[in-house]
Amino acid sequence: MSSLRIMDSNPGKARRTAAAVQRALEASPEVVVGNVSERPNHGDNGLRIWMEVLLLEAPTAGGSEDQEVTVERGDRPSRRTARRSLPRGDRTLGP
Repeated sequence: MSSLRIMDSNPGKARRTAAAVQRALEASPEVVVGNVSERPNHGDNGLRIWMEVLLLEAPTAGGSEDQEVTVERGDRPSRRTARRSLPRGDRTLGP
């Protein structure tokens, strides 16, 4: 079983995002959403939400085969722009 983690420094926004993701996943006949749990973020007042997601395997005649699923939304125009990566941070561990 795979899991998703949604994090935000704003607990309300994290819950709204998780609810939208859960609704979208539950609308799909290809996956099942399992255990959903919440934990506070370390170091701030934010929230982390985990969801277990099970991919339902369709029986195949030739054995097990990976499938790729693409979801396109009709209510938004597609944006195909390259995104630049964030610069590497200079973080140190410890207090």
